[in-house]
Formats: sequence, C-alpha cells, structure tokens
Amino acid sequence: MPSLHRSLTTLFLLVLLASWPAGTTIAQKTFVFDPSQEAISLKAHFSVFEDSTGKYTAEELLNHRDLFQPLQGFAPRKQTNSFWLITRFSSTAQTGATIYFNHLSFADLYILADTPGASRTHQRAGSLRPIGDITTGDSRFDLSFKVDRNTPYILLIKSRHTKNYPPIVDFYLSERYRFLQASYNSKLNDLWPQGASALLFLYILLRWVSTRHRPFIWLMLFVGAFNLYGIALNRYLIDWFFSSTPLVGWLLVQHFLHLGLVGLYLLLFDSWELKNKNPLLYKWGKFFVYGLILLSVSVFLLNYYTSNYQLSAKLTINFLLLLVAYSVVLLVRVWKQLDKHELLLAYGLIVFMLANILCSACVYSWGEQAYTIIPGITKAVSIFIAFLFLMGLNGRLRQNSLDKTRYLKELTLLQQHQNELLEENVNHRTKELSQRNAHIEILMNELNHRVKNNLQLLYSLNSLRLSTKDNTDAEGILKDNISRIKAMMLVNENLQLDDNDQLFSLKPFIESIIAHSSQIFKTEDSVTFKASIPRDLILESSLGLPLGLILSELIINSCKHAFSNTASPEISIHVHNQANTWFMSYSDNGSGLAENAPVSFGTKLIRDLARQIRAKMDIVNDNGLTYTFTFSTTAPCVS
Repeated sequence: MPSLHRSLTTLFLLVLLASWPAGTTIAQKTFVFDPSQEAISLKAHFSVFEDSTGKYTAEELLNHRDLFQPLQGFAPRKQTNSFWLITRFSSTAQTGATIYFNHLSFADLYILADTPGASRTHQRAGSLRPIGDITTGDSRFDLSFKVDRNTPYILLIKSRHTKNYPPIVDFYLSERYRFLQASYNSKLNDLWPQGASALLFLYILLRWVSTRHRPFIWLMLFVGAFNLYGIALNRYLIDWFFSSTPLVGWLLVQHFLHLGLVGLYLLLFDSWELKNKNPLLYKWGKFFVYGLILLSVSVFLLNYYTSNYQLSAKLTINFLLLLVAYSVVLLVRVWKQLDKHELLLAYGLIVFMLANILCSACVYSWGEQAYTIIPGITKAVSIFIAFLFLMGLNGRLRQNSLDKTRYLKELTLLQQHQNELLEENVNHRTKELSQRNAHIEILMNELNHRVKNNLQLLYSLNSLRLSTKDNTDAEGILKDNISRIKAMMLVNENLQLDDNDQLFSLKPFIESIIAHSSQIFKTEDSVTFKASIPRDLILESSLGLPLGLILSELIINSCKHAFSNTASPEISIHVHNQANTWFMSYSDNGSGLAENAPVSFGTKLIRDLARQIRAKMDIVNDNGLTYTFTFSTTAPCVS
C-alpha cells in the first residue's frame, strides 16, 4: 500500500507538470485595479524581457514567461532594443480602462483574459507611430480597452524607444472617463498660454506695422518660435500638421528653440545698439548667433541620421550654458550704459538665464522625463520675458516720441525767434529802403523838374529866336529843334501823369505831338492829321523818347519837303495789334522821294532811333511816303 500511494503521487505530479505552460514554474502575482481610485503606476508590477534580436512575438513570450525577470534591479544592455513588459491584474468593476505613457517611440499592447479560450487583442501607439497605425479612439500616448469585473487579465506591452534615451517603463492604468477628464483639463491648461502667446504675437505684429520699429521683428521671432517650441513639446504640432509623418515633426522641435534664441539676442543687440556701446561684445554676439545656426544644422543631421535625440539635446543644453556665460559678461559690461527702458530688457535676459539654468538642470537630472514640465516653464517664462521686452520697447518709443515733441517744440520756438529776428531785420531794411526810395523819389522829381525846366528854357529860347529870324533856313532849323524839344517835353509830361514812371499811354502822347506840330508849322495849317491809335496801348518809358523823336522827324520831313505841290496835304498815323506784334504806320500824300535823292539827316536819325528800339522799318514810296514800323514781342518797349 505505501508503494502504491507513492506511485499515485508521482503520477499526479507528472501529469500536473505536463499540463503547466512551458517555462512557467511560478504563478505571476495579480494586482487589483479599482476604477474608482486614482491611476495606478504599472512599473512596480511589471516583469521585463529585453529582446536584443527583435524577433520575438507576443505568442512566444506568453508561452515562455520564464524569460521575464523582475523589473527592479534590471539593467538594459542597449537602450534602443525592444523591451517586453508583462503583468496580471483584475478589476473590481466592469469599466473602460486606459493605459497611458509619455515620450515612448513605439508601444504595442497585447491584452487577454486569463481564462480558457480567451482571445488576444493588439493595439498600437507611440510618438513616432503614424496616425493610420493607431486604433480609432486611441492616441499616440494612450491605449483604451474594456475589462470585466473580477476577471484576471494578462497585460503584455512591447516598448521600443528609438531616441537613444533610457527605456520607457513608466505606464499608468486609469479608468477611461477619469483619464479623459484629466486629459481635457491638461489640454485646457495648455490652451491658455498658447492663446496668450498667439495674442501677444498678434499685438507685436500690429506694433511693428504701426511703428516699423525693427526690434519688434526680433520680438515676434522670439515669441512665435518659443510658442511653437512649447506646442511641439506638447505634441500638438505633430498631431495638427505631421500626423502621418511624426518623425518629420519631431525633427523640427529643437529648431524652434534655436530660432527663438536668435530672435532674443538680435533684439538685445538692436535695442541696446550694442555695436556702438561695445563693439567687441557685439562681434562675440554675432559669433554666437552664427553658432546657433550651425548648431541647428548639426542637430538636424544628427537626429535625422542617428535618431540620437539625447545627444542632440545635450549639445543644445551645453550651447545654452555658453550663452548664459556670454550673457553674464554682456550684462556686467553694459549695465551702466543702459537707460531705464533698456534695463527692462536686461531684466528679461536675467529671467531667461535663470530659466535656462533650471531647465538644463532638470534635463541632466531627470533625462527625457524633464520634457513633461519644460513646455509649461517655456511658455510662462517666454510670455513674462516678452512682456518685459514690450514694456522696454514701448517705453523707448514713448520716450522717443516725447523727445521728438520736445525737440519740435524747441525747434518751433527757435524758428519763431528766428522769424522775429528776420521780421525785425526786414522791417528795419524796409524802413531803410523806404527812406532811400523816398530820397531817390525826391531826387528824381527834382531831376525831372530841372529837366522839364531846362527843356522849357530851350523851348522858350528857340521860340523867341524863331520870332526874330528872317532867314528861312535858320527858321527851319529852329522849328526842327523846337519840335524835337517838345517831343522830349511830352515824354516827360506823360511819364509824370502816371503813378508808375516805367509806363505811359501811347494815344495821348501821339495826339500831343500832332497838336504841337500843327502849331509850330503855321504855314502848313492846311495839313490834315488822321490818327488811329488803340486807347489801351501802354508802352515802356524807354520807348517814349525814341518814338516821340521818330514821329517829330517824320512830321518835320513831311511838312518841310512833301507838300509843296500838294493841294490837300494829309498825314495819317495808324497803330494796331496783331497776335504778339504791334505796328505803327506813318504816311503822307506828298510828292515822295525823288530817285537817287541823298539821305537826309532826318532820315538817318529815324533809322538810328528805330534800330535803338529794335523796330523793323519799311519805306514805301508810292503816292507819297509810307513808313511802317514793326515791334515784336522781344522788344522791351511792348507792355
């Protein structure tokens, strides 16, 4: 009997071992999930297997659970290998559940009920997973499924991180509604600073449009780039624009940071006029700006060809620390040269340096997990710095406007003073000129009066001499002289009749010469004068004397030589305008000129006087003599 008992016991153990899954010698502990409680960290419940070949499947690992080892104390051989995580759990209620995580490149979830005949479901997620490979209802960083009450489940996750950071094993299990509510609140909290940054960017754009102040361009670059950097770290940029090609979106993240830094330092250099304040620091600043561009290109190539995001992040952080050192030197050297508005920009730079040091310490301490808090720090700090910069720029513009107003006011006062001095000088000069003109006018009146008296004296003497002469030749000479003197006197008299001594009327002038000639040549009283002269024709004074002498000579010649054999002597004088030219025609019906007659003194005088006033003279010897004088618009005598 004892031997039979031992045989049955051995057979039972063999059957039990034969029915147990291969490689499983110890049952895995099951934890309890309570949907009414907060999310559970699965890290403490996971066992892990590092798949260095990448060839294992979920089915193989579910059948060889002995390959797994406790996560505590596990050291990965290579960070980019695939890591399989397994655990068992049951739920206290039937509900929808969600597993969520951060940063992981690729995540594959396999879940099945630990009951006979249960089917296995497979869901995909991950930061680099195209949206088309993700199950509807899930996102890049969460996977949802349903669980029944008190049913044991096996949870198998394949984790593969390609960014060269340590493997991601921080997964959390939460009730679906609780997770969605927390996710909604998180997105809402992200929306406020994003909206504030967008409004701030729009305000800066409008300020630049209204002022054309170049530092506003650099401030726009700073605010816009840092806002995009925060949006990209929060994964919204990839979801909005690169959902099918997330790798491209992640390649751009650090470049937004570099672009924002370029805007920050260009703003400082431009606003502080660093080129004038400290040329050496300005040259070093340009070197760092070019260094940022070179760094951006290097980071892109490094991430694209090696996917070593950890190394590229450290390169950026180290360069940022160099910028901090440069900024400290910059502030020390130029602090005393800054005015109160430029100091606001200096305060913003100090805040940036402190935030830079804080974020760098977080990345070096926590690694990739630090990027869960960096977006919030970046947005808050960039908005605060932008407000400081705006206060500084607006204050400077306002001060410039006040200075401009003050300078304009001073310039206006100076101009008024200059105008007063100028007006005083003008009044003084005008008074002097008025006195001088009055003196000149007195002299001119005196001169005219003396000329008139002298002409009158000559006229009277010649007239007295004429009455005592019996010689015909002498009488003719005296009459000629009297006519010429009278013409001069008439010019003088007509000039005195007008307020403007530079002009005189032609019609009364010629009529006076005709009347006087009629009296002088009394023996020719039978001569008939016909005159047609426009009443409105005004001449310059320079034409008066030559024209008067010409008419006197013409009348003298006609009266002395033309009418000896003429029964009804007649002299005609016509003046008329045509376009821009005016004409004077003088004609008599006398005997005309004999052929080969010598040129008389009077004719020579007429020609010289006509040339003097630039008049063209034509003579027609037909039924008497006709003289035509043509005055063009270029003649100074036409008014």
